[in-house]
Amino acid sequence: MDWFVPPWRHRSRVKTTAMGVAAPIADAIVESTNVLLTRLAEQGFVGTHPARTRADECLLECVLFEWFLRDLALSYSFGRETTSIRAALAGRVLVNLQRSGLPPHSFEDFDRRHRERFAEYTFSTGLSASLQPLGALAWRRISGSDQPSERMTMLLAVRASAELAGYRSVS
Repeated sequence: MDWFVPPWRHRSRVKTTAMGVAAPIADAIVESTNVLLTRLAEQGFVGTHPARTRADECLLECVLFEWFLRDLALSYSFGRETTSIRAALAGRVLVNLQRSGLPPHSFEDFDRRHRERFAEYTFSTGLSASLQPLGALAWRRISGSDQPSERMTMLLAVRASAELAGYRSVS
């Protein structure tokens, strides 16, 4: 008499690569950046800052903000694989930005800007229990000015809070 062997025992273990993890995260960054740009437009950003919204800098800053939010989730979810996933993700984000039609000169200091923004955003998340300092900093970077906007700060802080709460419920 043969013992019953469940079919799931015959499956080989599938190993996910860093690129396999980075690809859907990069796609999520593109989608969430588009949502963020739509929300900013709904709040009147396009009307009050038309030149900035057409500038490549605005898109880059929105991407960096959305990428930072996903990076926070990465640091909690993947342990020792985080470094390799971050490297693969950086490559994917850069490729997606190039595909979006940004001119090559936009990427000249992209690595430096990425490191600086992440350091600034990380510092701002530790300033208080709320994400308002992060929202205020992100607004200054996205708008390209030091003009405060409580409405936009709250929009970005609430967005960050919702994104991070979503990651906490998954992990």
